Amino acid sequence: MAPNSNVEITRRLFNAFNEEGVEGVLPYYDDDCEVYDPDVPADRAYKGKEGLRRFLDLLLMGSEQTEIRDYELLPVGDRVVALMRTYFRGNGGGPEVEVRDAHTMTFRDGKIVYWRLYIDRTEALTDAGLDPDLATVSET
Repeated sequence: MAPNSNVEITRRLFNAFNEEGVEGVLPYYDDDCEVYDPDVPADRAYKGKEGLRRFLDLLLMGSEQTEIRDYELLPVGDRVVALMRTYFRGNGGGPEVEVRDAHTMTFRDGKIVYWRLYIDRTEALTDAGLDPDLATVSET
C-alpha cells in the first residue's frame, strides 16, 4: 500500500477517535497489532485488539474528554510519523491540558500492526530517519 494511503488511513483514524472514541479506532488496527509506550512498565505487553483496548483505556484513564485537534502526518515507507497536539480534560471538568507528542504507526495491508508513542518529537523523527528539525517547525 502506498505511503500516501497510510497517511489517509491515519487521518481517518484520528477522525474516528474524535467522533467515536476507542470503539472507533479498533477497526484500523490489525488483529495482531502491538503497542509500545516507553513510559509503561516493560512487563506489560499490549498485543492484539484486546491489548490495544487495555492500553487505550489506560491512556485515557481520568480523562472526561480527549480530542486530537492538530497534527502533521509524515509518510516514511510503511510507517507514518504523526506530530500531534492532543487535548485532555480531566473528570469533573478539570482544566484542559495540551500534550504535544509524536506517534509512529507501521502499516501492513492497510492496517496498523505496530504503534509506538514518543514524548520527544525529535526522537520520533530521528528514529524514522527524518530531519529532527521538523519537530520545531511543527510547533508553530
